[in-house]
Amino acid sequence: NKEKFMTLTVDEFMRRFFMHVLPRKFVKIRHYGILSNRNRSTKLQKCKELTGAAQSKSENSNVKLSAAELLLKLTGIDINICPCCDKGEMVTKEKLNRQNYSPPEEINKIA
Repeated sequence: NKEKFMTLTVDEFMRRFFMHVLPRKFVKIRHYGILSNRNRSTKLQKCKELTGAAQSKSENSNVKLSAAELLLKLTGIDINICPCCDKGEMVTKEKLNRQNYSPPEEINKIA
């Protein structure tokens, strides 16, 4: 497959480039229609109802699932079962806290 390149003069390149730059005091509208900020939730709910994608009230509860529960619900894979014997249950012994480590001081020094 040969790649095709287009050569442009500097003037033409600048003209095409500046077509994408907004004039001063203009604001780019990022979302419009059903995704605009005004009444977004109302419009999305109406779209879900019209397309038949609306969830029942019992499914739309604000219950937070753990990562293991969510994975089990979505894929049917239980990550709490031992992958070797498929019988034993994996138990969390300790949760590691997130830490930021910096390299040793000798590496940070500029020679």
